[in-house]
Amino acid sequence: MKKQKTEGFLIVFEGTDGTGKSTQLDLLASYLLAKGYPVITTREPTNGKYGQQIRTLYTNRKQCSHEEELELFLADRRQHVDELLTPALAEGKIILCDRYFLSTAAYQGAVGFDPEEILQRNSFAPVPDLALLFQAPPEIGTERIVKGRGDSLNDFEQQDTLKRVAAIFAAIKKPYIRVVDATGTIEEVHLQIRHYITLLFSEAQHPTSD
Repeated sequence: MKKQKTEGFLIVFEGTDGTGKSTQLDLLASYLLAKGYPVITTREPTNGKYGQQIRTLYTNRKQCSHEEELELFLADRRQHVDELLTPALAEGKIILCDRYFLSTAAYQGAVGFDPEEILQRNSFAPVPDLALLFQAPPEIGTERIVKGRGDSLNDFEQQDTLKRVAAIFAAIKKPYIRVVDATGTIEEVHLQIRHYITLLFSEAQHPTSD
């Protein structure tokens, strides 16, 4: 029998760039806050010292080796876990996190690392209660970035890279992953997410036998 959940929830938003994760995270946060839930929003890379170093790679990913890049992501995540995620979960907060270790596995896997090995190297990080995996063709994602946001593509957002990343995301099989069809309207996608959240909360209140 699963124990009834007493700690908070860690809900992560994963997927390739341009699939609308950040928009949907904000919508879900507003929806849950309006219902009185204790919500914290966060993201990776963080705004900490390691996260800021990672952001410099957006314009020049060749300034360090792939291994050094991976180590930056791991260091940023350790700090995030220690300073925010673990304490907030212990306080019963609902954490909505824009990217987590599945993104590291997919994006670093796209440059040659074994995604499963990366997941193992993240064993220090709390396992999400729910990972919403946003899926849309990379062509849609890059169009949203360029035309929707008016941004140019950074070194992580090139279409050939996104195709490899999407394939790795799709190949990762974990019980907490739920696929979100990100090709619909903002409202259609939001309703998909609310459905998954309802199921998550219901399961936590009424645990079933394994």
